Amino acid sequence: MRRNNSPLVMVLCAVGVLTVAGCSSAQTGGAVSGSAPNRERIAVPASFEGVLPCADCEGIRYHLDLFEDEVFFLRMSSLGRGADAVRDDIGRWSVGSDGTTLALRGGGEAPVMFRTVDQATLRKLDLEGRTIESSLNYELRRTAAFSPVEPKLVMRGMYRYMADAAVFEECLTGRRFPVSMEADNVALERAYLAAQAQPGEPVLASFEGRIAQRPAMEGDASVLSLVPERFIGLSPGGSCVAATTAVALTGIDWKLTRLGDAPVVVADPSRQPSLTLTTDGRISGFDGCNRLAGGYQVAGGSIAFSQMASTKMACLDGMEHERAFADALGRARSFRLVGTYLELLGADGASLARFESVTPP
Repeated sequence: MRRNNSPLVMVLCAVGVLTVAGCSSAQTGGAVSGSAPNRERIAVPASFEGVLPCADCEGIRYHLDLFEDEVFFLRMSSLGRGADAVRDDIGRWSVGSDGTTLALRGGGEAPVMFRTVDQATLRKLDLEGRTIESSLNYELRRTAAFSPVEPKLVMRGMYRYMADAAVFEECLTGRRFPVSMEADNVALERAYLAAQAQPGEPVLASFEGRIAQRPAMEGDASVLSLVPERFIGLSPGGSCVAATTAVALTGIDWKLTRLGDAPVVVADPSRQPSLTLTTDGRISGFDGCNRLAGGYQVAGGSIAFSQMASTKMACLDGMEHERAFADALGRARSFRLVGTYLELLGADGASLARFESVTPP
């Protein structure tokens, strides 16, 4: 049976701090994923377009394609700068635990984030996933038809060639593409045949390429294929880092980056406040001065911390965050996972604490 994650049930659970009848699905620990609600908020496949503000150009035209397998293509074109002012990105998309925040994790260090206003509208958020307060347009609108771009960028992935056919598993998306035998394919193929230890063995390859529709091996249909336009090199023995759309709540070292509206800045990185939640409902952490330990429970988007304890050391540095960190844990009633970020929210929905993942999922 599918668990009821309706906003009403989530609010009732938060008010009752996980003791209200009807919240019995509360889990001890964090078997919570950030991508569960995506099918309910975004009908895919879909393309979205819009011109968003630019600090030093006429605007940036966004074209975003969302595929059913949670892969995205993104093209950003800086207007007024000619045909070369185009940047493409690809990767994985997910919806945060709030059910409305869309995170795109591609080649950049941080995810690009949007809020799903409705099925036809996405609103761009800032780097921390917050609403950009502006009278300027930050919205993308769904196009009448799904019309994917043909992204062109430097790609890395596992390449293999066997029986006159090549396949490329791209690292950022995790997708497997047939390789079109055109452009710089001959150089790629020759380098692979010289580097392989065994026939058909996958080898990490890098090249500037394009994802484009090409005829399928059989039938009249066309399929998305890799066109290797400029071969860069091979890395025998290398591998892709697993493609990831979002982190889970547990098993992550969460670095505290903000308390309320105030950024958390420390002079010594070893004194960075942090928190880790385990699957058995326990937490451990560091508040900048003392070690923390306790328990927690989650139900849907609700969270409650309990039996918190800490060591009692006095410190020259770090004590300025100690009391505010403990207060945020005590007041937390819900949480939000978006990309690599975790946010604890109070009963009024205000942000109490914000964390960033520092452990690869």
